[in-house]
Amino acid sequence: MKYIFDLKFRDFNKAREFSRSLNLKNRKEWDQWCKNNIHTKPKDIPVLPNLTYKNNGWIDFKDWLGY
Repeated sequence: MKYIFDLKFRDFNKAREFSRSLNLKNRKEWDQWCKNNIHTKPKDIPVLPNLTYKNNGWIDFKDWLGY
């Protein structure tokens, strides 16, 4: 059986604005936040932004989180 997911994520700048509002300090904190908030995290915010935005604004987690 083949599954097709049509996920629509926020554009990079809006998603980055959300991630920066969390005041997290590194990738480990981001991963932990995503794991602990899996049911409340907005569905249009990717768990793996480095892959989602790879060719669309991504620099690194320091930029993503704003630390």
